[in-house]
Amino acid sequence: MQRDLKMAVAEFAPTSQLVANKQLWVSYGVKRVAEREWDRSYYRRCLEHNRFDVWGPQEDLPGEPCCSKIGEEREYVIPRFGFVTFKEKPKTPRARPTRHFSTRPFFIGFRRDQQGVVLMPSEDPVIRVNKACPGKIVVCEGRHGRMFYLCKKCGAGFQKVEQPHKTHLGERCTGELKKVALGHEFVTDVLQIQFEYQTPGGVNDLWFAYSLAYALAGGAAKVLEVLPGDVSTTVTHGNSGRIPPIILYDNVPGGAGLVACLEEEGNMRECLTEAYQRVMGRCGCREDESCYGCLRSYANQFAHHSLQRGPVKRFLEEVIRVFEEC
Repeated sequence: MQRDLKMAVAEFAPTSQLVANKQLWVSYGVKRVAEREWDRSYYRRCLEHNRFDVWGPQEDLPGEPCCSKIGEEREYVIPRFGFVTFKEKPKTPRARPTRHFSTRPFFIGFRRDQQGVVLMPSEDPVIRVNKACPGKIVVCEGRHGRMFYLCKKCGAGFQKVEQPHKTHLGERCTGELKKVALGHEFVTDVLQIQFEYQTPGGVNDLWFAYSLAYALAGGAAKVLEVLPGDVSTTVTHGNSGRIPPIILYDNVPGGAGLVACLEEEGNMRECLTEAYQRVMGRCGCREDESCYGCLRSYANQFAHHSLQRGPVKRFLEEVIRVFEEC
């Protein structure tokens, strides 16, 4: 159910369209349940350093900002009760449905103290791997940071203020509209990978890390013999001057023990090799681009414009060379 909620938030966010049973349905709002409130959290994020801070309604703001460019405080609602459509009948679809939500994941943090670090290769380490342990992942905000005006009384959602408005049953409502994001949180097994290198010259630190992360995720799925969607990845905030830490995680709430297998140096070697195979150029795209044959997927559409296979190819050549010499 938790995994389905992640998909539901992406598909059914207010004003999104969905074709089902040859009919076009439009999501109107977030379902409310009598005498129960939505779970809420506050957050802020830095687009430059990819830092993502989350805290609860009764908690203090966590720490000092990383830089002056960190975003303003925002709020997200977790729509655990589902979504509703307007009372009118669905229409016949005449064009491709519109979606306003993103499935971009952010790493919040480990749920308990990390269990140790493995250095690879052991003789001349170039990779620092934190052993797999439970961590929390969150998905929130629409495309380009889009939020919604959500009615606290009836749950209706809009892209702009509409006051008064109607409930999903067509009744007049004067409830307060509040600008919020929709979010989904889940805990799963995560593995943090830190390369002991600086970002190659001429590329952006963050987007190079994402390009490398998606190559590694594809390589991990190949080595572990699972579907590509079973192992996911994101990039978290790290020290400046180095490649930001990469997070690989089981795309199953609670974890399935998949990424933990990469703690073994032999499996990590194979993962790096398979990642390199993905970006060698057999897909046919240019080195300053990417495609669905190397780094792109349906889940990382937010990064398509910035993913490049060439820098990752040259970087992995160097890393694999070090492994082979040890």
